[in-house]
Amino acid sequence: MNEETVLKGDTEEAGGISLLEILSIFRARWLLILIITVIFGVGGFAYAKIRKPVYTASVPVQFTVEDVNQRNSTNYLFAYLNTAVEFCQGGVVIDRANVYYAYYLDFVNAGRGGVDDFIAELYAKYAPVKATREEIPDYVVDDAKINTYRDRWYDYGNVGASYKTKNTETIFTLWVKNVNLEYAREMARIYAFAADVALNLNVNFGDATTGVIELSDSVKGVSVVADLTTAKVVLIALILGFVLSLAAAYLMYLADNTIKSKEQLEKITGANVIAYIEDIAEAK
Repeated sequence: MNEETVLKGDTEEAGGISLLEILSIFRARWLLILIITVIFGVGGFAYAKIRKPVYTASVPVQFTVEDVNQRNSTNYLFAYLNTAVEFCQGGVVIDRANVYYAYYLDFVNAGRGGVDDFIAELYAKYAPVKATREEIPDYVVDDAKINTYRDRWYDYGNVGASYKTKNTETIFTLWVKNVNLEYAREMARIYAFAADVALNLNVNFGDATTGVIELSDSVKGVSVVADLTTAKVVLIALILGFVLSLAAAYLMYLADNTIKSKEQLEKITGANVIAYIEDIAEAK
């Protein structure tokens, strides 16, 4: 029997393609699938090495409410927390963080130390005025400074805040994104301090809320993680390459409208095939 040409639509009318047939299609083109997958994997590895990762520096800060009854009131606590989170992500905190970062650069340029020394000095000057909700001496944030440094280092896209509550303990997490790991670490520390001061100055749920958040010794550390590691990029590239290679193999199958086996011919015609020649060229 001679090899014949049929339309794929005929195959679909005869019952469609089975899972075993799909697996057979992919098995017949395993080399193509392997090559495409490997190419994507190598490309993903190269991309991971040349791209600049975005680092997220997170600072956990302790949330405190002084009045015991209010602290144990679930509705009050969550209203307070939700307001604080929104406030930390708003312009008041971001503007203050930009001004403090400008102060920090002056501090470093004057040879007075690094970010730890700067934060320590800020807290030393902040402690006497915190209860009275005043600006920090020598580190005043006013409209002129805000307008000068607005959007210089922090903006709405690279900062954020969230919280997690377990029993009576609530931890804020304030984070900053930056392509430089050390900058991200410094910026997160200063952003957390700006949030502390701004909340104390602006958010007041009554007399019981002096000092909304506190940096405590147990949660002062900054954790920094990259958005995508090399392994993650390569894995994503391999998965993408594998999926696309399967799609390519199947499209090649659909584009090939020749009959490949007697089973396929029987399925299309509905008749039994008694005999057939597998390779016409060899028969000649």
